[in-house]
Amino acid sequence: MRGIIIVLISILLCSCGREAKEHNDRGMEYMKQGLYDRAIEELNAAIILRNGWTPPYYNRAICLANVHRYLEALNDFNFVEQNDPYNVRVYLYRGVVYENMNSYASAVADYTRAIDVDPEFLQAYHYRGIARFYMKDYEGALTDYFYARKMGLNETSLYYNIGVVMQEKGDLAAAIENYSAAIAMNPSYANAYYNRGIARFAQSRSNAEAAIQDLRTARKLGITKSNNLIRTYAQFLDLYPLLK
Repeated sequence: MRGIIIVLISILLCSCGREAKEHNDRGMEYMKQGLYDRAIEELNAAIILRNGWTPPYYNRAICLANVHRYLEALNDFNFVEQNDPYNVRVYLYRGVVYENMNSYASAVADYTRAIDVDPEFLQAYHYRGIARFYMKDYEGALTDYFYARKMGLNETSLYYNIGVVMQEKGDLAAAIENYSAAIAMNPSYANAYYNRGIARFAQSRSNAEAAIQDLRTARKLGITKSNNLIRTYAQFLDLYPLLK
């Protein structure tokens, strides 16, 4: 009789495991569609059926973060870390949650943990640079950005972020160069046009027409606050035809 009970329990556990996986898979499909609340419902079901299985906790943490339920997301990421401490993406995305909570020192600590686990995880260097920028550690941010770029990370946002730091430091030529690189990779990068326009005008009044053209492109791409700068620059230089 003992043997039969064990077999029955074993079958029950297998069935629960299979059903939990189905809920987790459906949750992931809803995640891909951006239907985070529905995904959370499926992932909750997976966790009830197979408590302690880390994938639905990880997926739920991402969903919770996307609907700004940050403390709950942190709880799930913490659980996954305890059970899967070498999962570098736990540290990366928990760092993002901390950034969204303006806890930049905690974000830097998590990105550093990700790098400790995988020194070639270039995205973690990039994200740590962003957190350091918000902490006004510009040299630290550039160190991370330049390392990520040197090692092969080739993203529009990386060049843009380098440009932002350079502009903050007053190196306008380097800022313009990096904004231009970002635009070359993504011609619809509105913020890069906007910032490049400001940098160009600040660098030299002889760049005013190019600056205004950048701001007009930014406006076309949805940055409506460009209007005020376009008017200011054009009026300052008596370039009224460029107001349109």
